Amino acid sequence: MLHSRGKPKFHELLLCECIFLFVISVSCTPPAEPVECSTEDLNCTITNSYGMFPDRAICRAGNVAYPKTEQELVSVVSAATQARRKMKVVTRFSHSIPKLVCPDGQDGLLISTKYLNQVVKTDETEMTMTVESGVTLRQLINEAAKVGLALPYAPYWWGLTIGGLLGTGAHGSSLWGKGSSVHDHVVEMRIVSPAGADEGYAKVRVLTERDEDLDAAKVSLGVLGVISQVTFKLQPLFKRSITYVTKDDNDLGDEAVTFGKLHEFADIIWYPSQRKAVYRIDDRVSTNASDNGLYDFLPFRSTPTKALELNRYTEEILEYFRDANWKCRVAELIVSELQKAAYGLTNNGVNFYELSGNWISQPSPIIGNLPRQSRRLTDHRVRLGSKNQGRVLPPNHILH
Repeated sequence: MLHSRGKPKFHELLLCECIFLFVISVSCTPPAEPVECSTEDLNCTITNSYGMFPDRAICRAGNVAYPKTEQELVSVVSAATQARRKMKVVTRFSHSIPKLVCPDGQDGLLISTKYLNQVVKTDETEMTMTVESGVTLRQLINEAAKVGLALPYAPYWWGLTIGGLLGTGAHGSSLWGKGSSVHDHVVEMRIVSPAGADEGYAKVRVLTERDEDLDAAKVSLGVLGVISQVTFKLQPLFKRSITYVTKDDNDLGDEAVTFGKLHEFADIIWYPSQRKAVYRIDDRVSTNASDNGLYDFLPFRSTPTKALELNRYTEEILEYFRDANWKCRVAELIVSELQKAAYGLTNNGVNFYELSGNWISQPSPIIGNLPRQSRRLTDHRVRLGSKNQGRVLPPNHILH
């Protein structure tokens, strides 16, 4: 139970709003490399993009390998298997919060997919694309869009690698069809696994839709081997129409499933303390539909480290005064700013303008060619792969 020790000063509340506006409007670059070694690729530590694991422990490894081809990957796995070493796979940006990447002890081997980042082939007739496991979701979306194809469902963050998001069962938001899991669109995988001496201590396993082991390999947390290549079944390029509607949350429990069945890409933001729910009416429309909107969701934009520190400081001030009313007012302020900024929706990639009436009470949809937007987002605030280490990058929220 929060009790008042006195109310925060006006300048403290103003600071809250300034921090929020600062957070949603800046450009940012990625954090440091997740793997750091005291000597070249030896005596290494591994962390994630947040800079620490939940238990604050430091994970160590004997060395790291950076294969650039499947054959090099086979050689790395073979040598480690023959030496009876434990192996773990690390991705380019290492977004996993749990310590899935930590080898057991200090003598393990890290295998990075950083340079396994090429599109292997695209079959426009069959609507398939084969990529290496280190390719990012951003790359996949952009390359597919160039040939008029789209991955229909994907996570909100696009700085994830294909191997990483498959291994952890990443998904989008949909109850339609097979659901929104990315792995449901995989039709073939190539995995490098340890083997016996008669097979050279490593082998490439090719799993297709005819293999019942494919389902296990899709979401394996890396325990079945190192994913080398993945083939996706894609869909023709399409547009989506988005409208946000704010309602009371009285019937949220009953409404959620019904709402999800009505709209292909339905999404709900719930604000329990305000007794409100924001429904995202989000549907596929014809590519002939007018408009060319852009969606760059504000809460998932890149955030500089200093802004995060200031935000945390503000929260601690509010905690110190132990005044629940002021904390609720700050929360209401954030929601209000999100609504004013249309949650990151723009009609033309720059500005949001009302098509008719009040956009919350009488919403009008924003329509856009979403894979094309993804390419435009390449030059829109986020710079994956920059060497500037002063800021933190939660991957950008896009439509796919």
